[in-house]
Amino acid sequence: MKKLKILILVKRFADLYPKHRLKFDMLTAIEEFAEVSYWHSDGDIRQIIKEIKFNPDFIFHYDIAWGYSYSPRITGLGDISIPKGCLVGDVHFSPLERIRYIACNKIDLIFSYTKHPFLSTFPHYRSKFRWFPFSVNPDIYKDWGLTKTIDFLLMGQFYYADGNNPPKRLSPKGRYSFREAVYNTLRGRQGFVFYPHPGHKAAPRDNLVVEETYAQQLNRSKMFFTCGGEFKYPVAKFFEAPACKTLLLAKPNRDILELGFQDRVNFVACNEANFYEKAVFYLENDNIRNRITENGFEFIHKRHTNSIRARQFVKYIQSYLA
Repeated sequence: MKKLKILILVKRFADLYPKHRLKFDMLTAIEEFAEVSYWHSDGDIRQIIKEIKFNPDFIFHYDIAWGYSYSPRITGLGDISIPKGCLVGDVHFSPLERIRYIACNKIDLIFSYTKHPFLSTFPHYRSKFRWFPFSVNPDIYKDWGLTKTIDFLLMGQFYYADGNNPPKRLSPKGRYSFREAVYNTLRGRQGFVFYPHPGHKAAPRDNLVVEETYAQQLNRSKMFFTCGGEFKYPVAKFFEAPACKTLLLAKPNRDILELGFQDRVNFVACNEANFYEKAVFYLENDNIRNRITENGFEFIHKRHTNSIRARQFVKYIQSYLA
């Protein structure tokens, strides 16, 4: 079958914001299954196509959220006949702005990292919706073979106070209540390590704990805690931790369970009331912990790598165009 030609309208955000390189890697993986051209700057789509001399079968406009932080502003999409799609990442970002954008640009397919949160917010787009969950780059999120020197690891965004020096950027209190409970319970315990969220737009620097450095910290840990917050998103951490051969202890949501996460098989489901008891149990029972950890590792690398996700993405488009 002739490869599809896909034009992706996206900023080079991985260079600017290394915290989000995982998302950009998901896009470049599409090159394995389609002929891909990129456009990174603001402009009119008709002039862009003339300039790049590339006649796409499909146009994919990256997420417009947060003031077009990750995608260029593109005009004219609603005036061309080429089928087109967009990405909706954070479903809670300005639903009305999303609706106006989709209508004005005559978007045919809407890809989202979430399923149930998306369909709950935009039920009228069910026919356009295509699920595009997070996945991992196995060259980064892998077993690095490091010694497990950390018992419990917590990283990411949530509300917390650290003495008289709270961080400058905090999530609203209660948005990530599970993470808050973990931090408040385990803080100060030997074997517990916490890294605060670096900021979504943190510039590259040597001590930034992202990508390889982040993956290696995961790999050094026996257990890692996360949740999808009040929005119940299947956030990237659900995939990253098991991919680094770390036991995932997480508050589950419908999306995660539908994606194949199984309690006590490839991760451990817990909540604010029982996470500590479960964490201690798995710390003391190496054989059980290692079995679930191994299952989680194999599960992610068999079903949720970037290559697998890219193939699914291209098949969505092929089916639509058929």
